[in-house]
Amino acid sequence: MTFTGRTQGLRVGWPLVLQHEKNGKWIPLRANAKVKNGSSYALTAKINNPGAEHLRVAAVGKKVYSPTVTVNVS
Repeated sequence: MTFTGRTQGLRVGWPLVLQHEKNGKWIPLRANAKVKNGSSYALTAKINNPGAEHLRVAAVGKKVYSPTVTVNVS
């Protein structure tokens, strides 16, 4: 599964991580990327647990997060 988007206020090269919510806490997944020219990013992750997953992209070292999305994994 690939997540793409654009950032605001983060410089090119800033590290990003995909997170999922588990028991009310945000846990990083093994999906990392850096902000590219044009403020874009793309993260690829393999999600194995079936059911609804709440996901977001977080800027490493900052309190900057994408809106949460819900993905149904089958």
